Amino acid sequence: MDKMHNSDKTCWNCPAAKLMGNVDFRACGQAREFKAGLDEEEEIVIECRRRPELGYFEPNITFEQCPEWIASEYGYILKNMRVMILGIDGYLGWTLALKLGKLGFQISGLDNYTRRDCVMEKGAHTIIPIERMTQRLKIARDILGININFRKIDLLDASKVREFLEEVKPEAIVHYGEIPSAPYSMADSEHAVRVQENNVIGTLKLLWIIKDVVPETCLIKLGTMGEYGSPLTGRPLFEGLFPADAIIKWDEREWSLGGETTPRDPVSFYHASKVQDTFNVLEACKYWWLRSYDIMQGVIYGVYTEELAVDKKLRTRYDIDEWFGTVINRFVAQAVTGIPLTIYGQGEQIRGFIALNDAMQCMIRLIVSPPEPGQYDVVNQVSGLYKISDLAEAIAKIGNKKFNLNVMIKRIENPRVEADNHPLEVVSRKLPRFFGFTPQIDLEEEIERMIEVLLEEEIKKRIDLKKHTILPVTTWQGEKREMKELEKYEPGTRESKGYKPIFDT
Repeated sequence: MDKMHNSDKTCWNCPAAKLMGNVDFRACGQAREFKAGLDEEEEIVIECRRRPELGYFEPNITFEQCPEWIASEYGYILKNMRVMILGIDGYLGWTLALKLGKLGFQISGLDNYTRRDCVMEKGAHTIIPIERMTQRLKIARDILGININFRKIDLLDASKVREFLEEVKPEAIVHYGEIPSAPYSMADSEHAVRVQENNVIGTLKLLWIIKDVVPETCLIKLGTMGEYGSPLTGRPLFEGLFPADAIIKWDEREWSLGGETTPRDPVSFYHASKVQDTFNVLEACKYWWLRSYDIMQGVIYGVYTEELAVDKKLRTRYDIDEWFGTVINRFVAQAVTGIPLTIYGQGEQIRGFIALNDAMQCMIRLIVSPPEPGQYDVVNQVSGLYKISDLAEAIAKIGNKKFNLNVMIKRIENPRVEADNHPLEVVSRKLPRFFGFTPQIDLEEEIERMIEVLLEEEIKKRIDLKKHTILPVTTWQGEKREMKELEKYEPGTRESKGYKPIFDT
């Protein structure tokens, strides 16, 4: 059998290890630098919460050697690992909970139903019907045999969050508990403030609680590729931090940039909140020896994972409104209901994408491969780069040829402030090279699967009821108005122009 991606990781990475020896928590910087600075007579020892009979020992047992770590298709998995999912009721949170639970993880989660409330505020609903959380938990238990420890808690309620963490003592925390919508954050002052408060203050409170209650846990924090923006210079989007050999030249002088955070250019007040999260998480790792993966994720699309496909009652939510409907999910719904696919401006914008099932695979591989104490690391979680106009063409072609739909494409005035035409080079090397990630979902196959689901009679009726919420009326200038139509055309009649995306894996 091929060597697993996390086989050589040791107790130093394991959340069950409690540091006991000569550890100076005032040390600034990454864990590797600290260990390298120890004198020969100094040592770090640990105590294992799972194997107390070992007493104090040096943290050098590998995951491959430890009986608490079991081989799986995702690498070595810590037996009955306790994972807490923040935002467990959402599109991603529910999907991950089912997948982890089926693999034997002990799942807990919290949610305050903000997503449901925000979509309802828009006058929309999830077009794939979902039950109330109490019923969803029962369905997961009855059909998949998964028991989920759930609490209705607002992330801003620090005392309740602390109480839940003290009860569960999670060994990994997946943070999906934020309001993930650029248009929502640009609607007006009230919405902008709500996003910033929920996302930034909620995460900052969480970091202090982790420090006090479970400092050995790994925080897996969902960021976004939108933190980087789309540099018009064509500068590559490195994975959060500059690589070791990066340099800057200025005024006939030269410096290394290795390890420094890369520039951010957020594209909305929502994305600005994620940038603030990035720096708060980085500082917490630096000050308190916390550990975290910051995931700069591309736009997620799709309806499929093995667990969601078991029964219709297990499905996750699917939004199509202008606030929360991501572009591929929205395009497919438009194709099914006969609305021309609406691309903003020229449609030459390039974005990173990843299918729902592939995003879940990435998350599992990160969960089972924790970083070292004090280590903050970033991965760009993307499986492909596409122009928006090319995606519209692909969806229209599949809809028309395989499902006998009559899909048209329409360009409208861009409600956002962004470059219509720009270069984009994304570096995404860590997941395939260090975590064993290989994409499993083909874009066209997933689009077919999505169309099949959305053509189900009940779901198509739910789309028709809320199709008026699809078209954008929220502008980055704070106005509410309909966007002007620029051009309507048949698929295949317009040539893609501009830059070609560069994807570096």
